[in-house]
Amino acid sequence: MKTPQAGALSVAIFALAAVAPAGESWRVKPSTEWNEKDVREILEKSPWAHREKLIVAREQAEVPPVESPDSHSTGSNVPIEPTTPGTRRRPTPSPSDLPALNSARTAEVTHASQTGVGGIAVVRWASARTVREAMARNMVMHGTLTEEQARGLSGFETGDYYIVYVDLRVRLADVNRVPGGGVLTLAMVQNSILRVNGSGERLSPLTVKAAPLPEFDDRKELALAAYYVFFPREKQGKHVLRGDETVVRFECPLAPVPIHAEFDLRKMAREGSPDL
Repeated sequence: MKTPQAGALSVAIFALAAVAPAGESWRVKPSTEWNEKDVREILEKSPWAHREKLIVAREQAEVPPVESPDSHSTGSNVPIEPTTPGTRRRPTPSPSDLPALNSARTAEVTHASQTGVGGIAVVRWASARTVREAMARNMVMHGTLTEEQARGLSGFETGDYYIVYVDLRVRLADVNRVPGGGVLTLAMVQNSILRVNGSGERLSPLTVKAAPLPEFDDRKELALAAYYVFFPREKQGKHVLRGDETVVRFECPLAPVPIHAEFDLRKMAREGSPDL
């Protein structure tokens, strides 16, 4: 038979489950009970973490040669160009014009024929308690930490920094298609910013550190690079994220497509308090 206390606890759990956003059932459980699915959701698809699709590198298709003026010529060596009523005939190029025309046509076709190697950037707010507990829980489940060690790790102080984690991944099948310069470099990450939508403030990193690469999982993705990016919590004695701020955007100038992830601060709360 259930005791009154047990009944009250059940009601409280159901009430919490009712207000937990869809796909965030981990919110109603202590971190010591999170399973692998919970941890993955927190670290890759939650208010604190995003998976952003992008192009890691571009491949260049072969460009067909530009034909010479006499390849479609008449007996008088004058190229035939199609015309439509009401349009002017373009002047016939002379042989001396061919190098410039070839260069322009090559650039035009090359741009049109570029194809991309798809990738994923995972961006997460690493200084948040929620993320730190998920990382610790992941290590416990994989046997690299004990529960006691995890409790100490998940509670470490992050100091005067907001810490953003970013990594770049490609499918295993595409690894050989990524050129040497097509990965996320330290120089790129050092030029990243946090853009505060409300105030227009652009925060630059105080420092950047290499982060451990994520382990291979069943998505068949391989991480090429990973970094922790440290941003100041205060500037000139004032908090950079005021209580009325709602959206912060992380931007990193990866070439050829930049990484960007938008964080909704209103959703980044645990137990009623902001978790940043």
